[in-house]
Amino acid sequence: MKLRILVIVLALLVLAVPASAQELGYYGIGPRVGVTSDPDQVFAGMQFNFGEFVPNLRFQPNFEIATGDDFDIISITTPVHYRFVVQGKVVPYAGGGITFAYVNMDLPRDRSDSDFEIAAKAIGGVEWPLSNGNAFFLELNVGFGDIQDVAVLAGWMFGGGSSGGPTPAQP
Repeated sequence: MKLRILVIVLALLVLAVPASAQELGYYGIGPRVGVTSDPDQVFAGMQFNFGEFVPNLRFQPNFEIATGDDFDIISITTPVHYRFVVQGKVVPYAGGGITFAYVNMDLPRDRSDSDFEIAAKAIGGVEWPLSNGNAFFLELNVGFGDIQDVAVLAGWMFGGGSSGGPTPAQP
């Protein structure tokens, strides 16, 4: 079942990328920190801005290390964010992605169990520019699978936020 979901998502991504994807490239990197629910954890990680493959649709993968509630999770997520066209500096976005995670669970009597999980995420947030092409963002992730149910996080993008790299076209 997990393999089928992965194949479908990868096929959709390939179909969405036009031959003229000129805006793909490296536009920035930054830290992200937050908390999750079920399991209750804290996490830290990094995200990358690889630009837009269609107008307003940004590819922004990330990795995170989470701990708490007798779980350690190391994950890589491959989300795409649709950045809404708005007047003003704050840019709302929504999207989704697939998360690949290594999950280690502490068990009683000094034992542990580990597993590899694949899950989908729905993502929504707001981003606003800071000085020198940097940006700050707040985000909410809702998970569909056996990883975290909900994550609330804050992050920074250095050299590739709303004011750096591709930006939504203004009306």
